[in-house]
Amino acid sequence: MSQNRTPASRGSGRRQSRIGAVLLALGLVGAVAVAVLVGGRAGSDDALDVAYDPGTQVLDFTAETFSGETVSSAQLRGTPVVLNFYASWCAVCDRELPDFQRVSEQLDGQVQVLGVNPQSNDTDAAQAEMIERNGVTYPTVRDPRDDLLRPFNTTGGLPTTLFVDGDGVVRKVHNGLLTEELLLDEIERSLGVRG
Repeated sequence: MSQNRTPASRGSGRRQSRIGAVLLALGLVGAVAVAVLVGGRAGSDDALDVAYDPGTQVLDFTAETFSGETVSSAQLRGTPVVLNFYASWCAVCDRELPDFQRVSEQLDGQVQVLGVNPQSNDTDAAQAEMIERNGVTYPTVRDPRDDLLRPFNTTGGLPTTLFVDGDGVVRKVHNGLLTEELLLDEIERSLGVRG
C-alpha cells in the first residue's frame, strides 16, 4: 500500500532533516571547542602542582608568576584569596580586570587577588600586553595546561573566579563577569571581609 504524502509533509520531513544536520554539526563544533579548552597543549611538559579535594573543598597549588617567582597556596594561608582566571582573547575578562585591580588596591593586606592565566589557548606575549593595558599590579601566574582551572570551569568559558578563605577552603566559584561592586559584595559574603 503506497502512502500519499502531501507537498507540505514532504517539506516538513526535509526541514526536520536539515535541522537535525545543523544540530549534529553544532554538537561536533561544541565538542571540539571543549576538547581544545580542556585538553591542554599537545606535547607540553609544563604542569602545575595542584591538589583539590571537593570533599573538603581545600585547594593546594604551586605556580610560577610571569616575573618568574613562585606562588603557592601554602604561602597564602591565613589570607583570603580571590583567584581570577582570565585570558587575553576574552573580552569579558578584559572588561573586569580594572575592577579586580581597584578591589586589590582597596583590600590590600586583607585579601590577596591573584590572576591566573590558563595557557592552553593563550600566549605569554598576549597576556603581558593585556596586563599592561589594564594596569594590573597584583600577581599573575601561569596555568600552562589549565590544571588549576579545570576543576572549577563548569561553563567551559572564562572568566572564572574562586573565593578561597584563609584556610584554603574554596567558598565560592563564580563563572562570568564581576564588577567592582559585585566583587566586593561576594568577598564580604564568601570571605567575611568588608571593603
